[in-house]
Amino acid sequence: MNMLTGQEGQNTLRLPKYDRPVFDYVIIIIGYLFMPLGLILALVRFAGSHFKNYRKPANISLLYHVFVGGFMQMMVLVIYMVTSAPIDTVTLITMLILFTVLLLLPASGFAASAAKARFKFSQLVQAYVQLINTGGIRYLGNLSEQTGQSESDVRRDLLYLQSHGVLSADLVINEGRTAAAPQELSREGLSSLPGSSGGQAQPVPQPAAAPAPTQLPKSVRCPGCGAQNTVSPGQSKNCDYCGTTIAYS
Repeated sequence: MNMLTGQEGQNTLRLPKYDRPVFDYVIIIIGYLFMPLGLILALVRFAGSHFKNYRKPANISLLYHVFVGGFMQMMVLVIYMVTSAPIDTVTLITMLILFTVLLLLPASGFAASAAKARFKFSQLVQAYVQLINTGGIRYLGNLSEQTGQSESDVRRDLLYLQSHGVLSADLVINEGRTAAAPQELSREGLSSLPGSSGGQAQPVPQPAAAPAPTQLPKSVRCPGCGAQNTVSPGQSKNCDYCGTTIAYS
Protein backbone atom coordinates (compact mmCIF):
# COMPACT_ATOMS: atom_id res chain seq x y z
CA MET A 1 0.00 0.00 0.00
CA ASN A 2 1.21 3.47 -0.78
CA MET A 3 1.97 5.25 2.46
CA LEU A 4 2.38 8.87 3.41
CA THR A 5 5.58 9.12 5.42
CA GLY A 6 6.88 12.08 7.37
CA GLN A 7 9.48 12.55 10.08
CA GLU A 8 8.90 14.66 13.18
CA GLY A 9 11.48 14.12 15.94
CA GLN A 10 11.34 10.44 16.85
CA ASN A 11 7.87 9.94 15.34
CA THR A 12 7.47 8.38 11.93
CA LEU A 13 4.11 9.33 10.45
CA ARG A 14 2.71 6.58 8.26
CA LEU A 15 -0.69 7.17 6.71
CA PRO A 16 -2.36 5.79 3.58
CA LYS A 17 -1.67 7.88 0.50
CA TYR A 18 -5.41 7.93 -0.18
CA ASP A 19 -7.59 6.43 2.52
CA ARG A 20 -10.29 4.82 0.39
CA PRO A 21 -13.24 2.76 1.60
CA VAL A 22 -14.90 0.26 -0.72
CA PHE A 23 -17.37 2.87 -2.00
CA ASP A 24 -14.48 4.93 -3.40
CA TYR A 25 -13.26 1.99 -5.47
CA VAL A 26 -16.79 1.42 -6.74
CA ILE A 27 -16.93 5.06 -7.87
CA ILE A 28 -13.57 4.75 -9.64
CA ILE A 29 -14.63 1.60 -11.49
CA ILE A 30 -17.93 3.18 -12.56
CA GLY A 31 -16.06 6.33 -13.61
CA TYR A 32 -13.89 4.32 -16.01
CA LEU A 33 -16.91 2.46 -17.40
CA PHE A 34 -19.55 5.22 -17.56
CA MET A 35 -18.33 8.70 -16.71
CA PRO A 36 -21.69 10.52 -16.16
CA LEU A 37 -22.76 8.14 -13.40
CA GLY A 38 -19.26 8.09 -11.92
CA LEU A 39 -19.19 11.88 -11.84
CA ILE A 40 -22.54 12.04 -10.03
CA LEU A 41 -21.38 9.54 -7.41
CA ALA A 42 -18.07 11.35 -6.98
CA LEU A 43 -19.85 14.67 -6.42
CA VAL A 44 -22.18 13.03 -3.88
CA ARG A 45 -19.16 11.63 -2.07
CA PHE A 46 -17.46 15.03 -2.30
CA ALA A 47 -20.46 16.87 -0.83
CA GLY A 48 -20.95 14.39 1.99
CA SER A 49 -17.40 14.11 3.30
CA HIS A 50 -15.25 16.98 2.05
CA PHE A 51 -15.56 18.80 5.38
CA LYS A 52 -13.20 16.16 6.83
CA ASN A 53 -9.54 17.14 6.45
CA TYR A 54 -8.35 13.57 5.85
CA ARG A 55 -10.97 13.03 3.10
CA LYS A 56 -10.03 16.01 0.94
CA PRO A 57 -7.13 14.37 -0.97
CA ALA A 58 -9.16 11.22 -1.69
CA ASN A 59 -12.24 13.17 -2.79
CA ILE A 60 -10.27 15.28 -5.26
CA SER A 61 -8.54 12.14 -6.52
CA LEU A 62 -11.95 10.62 -7.26
CA LEU A 63 -12.68 13.47 -9.66
CA TYR A 64 -9.30 12.89 -11.31
CA HIS A 65 -10.12 9.23 -11.98
CA VAL A 66 -13.62 10.04 -13.25
CA PHE A 67 -12.30 12.56 -15.80
CA VAL A 68 -9.51 10.23 -16.92
CA GLY A 69 -12.13 7.52 -17.32
CA GLY A 70 -14.24 9.88 -19.40
CA PHE A 71 -11.29 10.67 -21.65
CA MET A 72 -10.58 6.97 -22.17
CA GLN A 73 -14.22 6.34 -23.05
CA MET A 74 -14.11 9.14 -25.63
CA MET A 75 -10.94 7.66 -27.12
CA VAL A 76 -12.67 4.30 -27.48
CA LEU A 77 -15.53 6.10 -29.24
CA VAL A 78 -13.10 7.88 -31.59
CA ILE A 79 -11.35 4.61 -32.45
CA TYR A 80 -14.70 2.98 -33.18
CA MET A 81 -15.71 5.87 -35.44
CA VAL A 82 -12.40 5.78 -37.32
CA THR A 83 -12.57 2.04 -37.91
CA SER A 84 -16.25 2.00 -38.87
CA ALA A 85 -16.24 4.93 -41.31
CA PRO A 86 -13.66 7.31 -42.78
CA ILE A 87 -13.28 10.57 -40.84
CA ASP A 88 -11.73 13.74 -42.12
CA THR A 89 -8.34 14.46 -40.55
CA VAL A 90 -9.35 17.94 -39.46
CA THR A 91 -12.46 16.56 -37.78
CA LEU A 92 -10.41 13.90 -36.00
CA ILE A 93 -7.86 16.41 -34.71
CA THR A 94 -10.64 18.76 -33.61
CA MET A 95 -12.31 15.96 -31.64
CA LEU A 96 -9.04 14.98 -29.96
CA ILE A 97 -8.30 18.57 -28.97
CA LEU A 98 -11.85 19.04 -27.68
CA PHE A 99 -11.76 15.90 -25.52
CA THR A 100 -8.33 16.83 -24.22
CA VAL A 101 -9.48 20.30 -23.17
CA LEU A 102 -12.76 19.12 -21.65
CA LEU A 103 -11.50 16.00 -19.88
CA LEU A 104 -7.74 15.60 -19.72
CA LEU A 105 -6.85 19.14 -18.63
CA PRO A 106 -9.33 19.12 -15.72
CA ALA A 107 -8.02 15.69 -14.75
CA SER A 108 -4.46 17.03 -14.53
CA GLY A 109 -5.73 19.94 -12.43
CA PHE A 110 -7.47 17.55 -10.03
CA ALA A 111 -4.29 15.47 -9.77
CA ALA A 112 -2.28 18.55 -8.78
CA SER A 113 -4.95 19.64 -6.29
CA ALA A 114 -5.05 16.18 -4.71
CA ALA A 115 -1.27 16.18 -4.26
CA LYS A 116 -1.44 19.65 -2.71
CA ALA A 117 -4.20 18.53 -0.33
CA ARG A 118 -2.12 15.50 0.70
CA PHE A 119 0.88 17.69 1.45
CA LYS A 120 -1.25 20.15 3.42
CA PHE A 121 -2.76 17.37 5.54
CA SER A 122 0.65 15.81 6.17
CA GLN A 123 1.87 19.18 7.45
CA LEU A 124 -1.19 19.40 9.71
CA VAL A 125 -0.53 15.90 11.05
CA GLN A 126 3.07 16.80 11.86
CA ALA A 127 1.83 19.90 13.68
CA TYR A 128 -0.55 17.78 15.78
CA VAL A 129 2.21 15.32 16.67
CA GLN A 130 4.63 18.08 17.63
CA LEU A 131 2.09 20.00 19.72
CA ILE A 132 0.84 16.90 21.55
CA ASN A 133 3.96 14.76 21.97
CA THR A 134 6.57 17.52 22.22
CA GLY A 135 4.56 20.49 23.44
CA GLY A 136 2.42 18.47 25.84
CA ILE A 137 -0.82 20.21 24.80
CA ARG A 138 -3.89 18.27 25.92
CA TYR A 139 -6.72 20.70 25.22
CA LEU A 140 -8.80 20.98 22.05
CA GLY A 141 -9.04 24.76 22.32
CA ASN A 142 -5.27 25.20 22.43
CA LEU A 143 -4.73 22.82 19.52
CA SER A 144 -7.39 24.70 17.58
CA GLU A 145 -5.64 28.03 18.18
CA GLN A 146 -2.21 26.67 17.24
CA THR A 147 -3.31 24.92 14.03
CA GLY A 148 -6.03 27.30 12.84
CA GLN A 149 -8.60 24.48 12.71
CA SER A 150 -11.99 24.47 14.40
CA GLU A 151 -12.36 22.37 17.54
CA SER A 152 -14.66 19.92 15.75
CA ASP A 153 -12.04 19.49 12.99
CA VAL A 154 -9.31 18.93 15.56
CA ARG A 155 -11.40 16.32 17.37
CA ARG A 156 -12.13 14.51 14.10
CA ASP A 157 -8.49 14.62 12.97
CA LEU A 158 -7.20 13.25 16.29
CA LEU A 159 -9.64 10.33 16.20
CA TYR A 160 -8.44 9.55 12.67
CA LEU A 161 -4.78 9.68 13.72
CA GLN A 162 -5.47 7.46 16.72
CA SER A 163 -7.23 4.92 14.50
CA HIS A 164 -4.10 4.72 12.30
CA GLY A 165 -1.65 4.51 15.20
CA VAL A 166 -0.04 7.91 14.62
CA LEU A 167 -1.20 8.99 18.08
CA SER A 168 -1.61 6.70 21.06
CA ALA A 169 -5.06 5.18 21.43
CA ASP A 170 -4.88 5.98 25.17
CA LEU A 171 -4.32 9.68 24.54
CA VAL A 172 -6.88 11.86 26.33
CA ILE A 173 -7.58 15.32 24.93
CA ASN A 174 -9.72 17.59 27.09
CA GLU A 175 -12.35 20.04 25.96
CA GLY A 176 -11.72 23.77 26.27
CA ARG A 177 -8.36 25.45 26.70
CA THR A 178 -5.81 26.27 29.38
CA ALA A 179 -5.32 29.81 30.68
CA ALA A 180 -2.48 31.50 32.57
CA ALA A 181 -2.97 32.01 36.33
CA PRO A 182 -4.42 35.41 37.28
CA GLN A 183 -1.31 36.32 39.32
CA GLU A 184 0.95 35.54 36.39
CA LEU A 185 -1.21 37.60 34.10
CA SER A 186 -1.07 40.49 36.57
CA ARG A 187 2.72 40.33 36.77
CA GLU A 188 2.98 40.18 33.00
CA GLY A 189 0.65 43.13 32.69
CA LEU A 190 2.60 45.22 35.22
CA SER A 191 5.97 44.36 33.69
CA SER A 192 4.73 45.54 30.30
CA LEU A 193 3.84 49.00 31.56
CA PRO A 194 6.21 51.82 30.45
CA GLY A 195 8.85 52.71 33.05
CA SER A 196 8.34 49.57 35.15
CA SER A 197 11.44 47.93 36.65
CA GLY A 198 11.81 44.32 37.67
CA GLY A 199 11.04 43.50 41.30
CA GLN A 200 10.03 47.05 42.29
CA ALA A 201 6.48 48.08 43.03
CA GLN A 202 5.35 50.95 40.94
CA PRO A 203 3.07 53.64 42.40
CA VAL A 204 -0.42 53.35 41.12
CA PRO A 205 -1.73 56.71 39.90
CA GLN A 206 -4.79 57.85 41.78
CA PRO A 207 -7.78 59.02 39.80
CA ALA A 208 -8.42 62.75 39.89
CA ALA A 209 -11.06 63.86 42.36
CA ALA A 210 -14.39 64.53 40.78
CA PRO A 211 -15.35 68.22 40.79
CA ALA A 212 -17.98 69.25 43.32
CA PRO A 213 -21.43 69.44 41.81
CA THR A 214 -22.62 72.94 40.95
CA GLN A 215 -25.15 74.31 43.48
CA LEU A 216 -28.28 75.98 42.19
CA PRO A 217 -30.77 78.36 43.82
CA LYS A 218 -33.47 76.51 45.68
CA SER A 219 -36.77 77.19 47.37
CA VAL A 220 -36.54 77.35 51.21
CA ARG A 221 -39.51 77.49 53.63
CA CYS A 222 -39.50 80.54 55.92
CA PRO A 223 -39.30 79.47 59.59
CA GLY A 224 -41.42 82.48 60.57
CA CYS A 225 -44.43 82.43 58.29
CA GLY A 226 -43.91 79.25 56.31
CA ALA A 227 -43.82 80.93 52.92
CA GLN A 228 -41.52 79.59 50.16
CA ASN A 229 -38.61 81.87 49.21
CA THR A 230 -35.90 81.35 46.56
CA VAL A 231 -32.41 81.53 48.14
CA SER A 232 -29.11 81.62 46.16
CA PRO A 233 -26.19 79.30 47.15
CA GLY A 234 -23.98 80.65 49.96
CA GLN A 235 -26.28 83.58 50.64
CA SER A 236 -29.15 84.46 52.94
CA LYS A 237 -32.14 86.70 52.37
CA ASN A 238 -35.07 88.22 54.22
CA CYS A 239 -38.47 86.62 53.77
CA ASP A 240 -40.53 88.46 51.21
CA TYR A 241 -43.57 88.29 53.50
CA CYS A 242 -42.45 88.60 57.13
CA GLY A 243 -38.81 89.75 56.93
CA THR A 244 -37.35 86.74 58.73
CA THR A 245 -33.75 85.99 57.68
CA ILE A 246 -33.56 82.74 55.69
CA ALA A 247 -30.21 80.95 55.16
CA TYR A 248 -29.34 78.68 52.21
CA SER A 249 -29.23 75.15 53.59
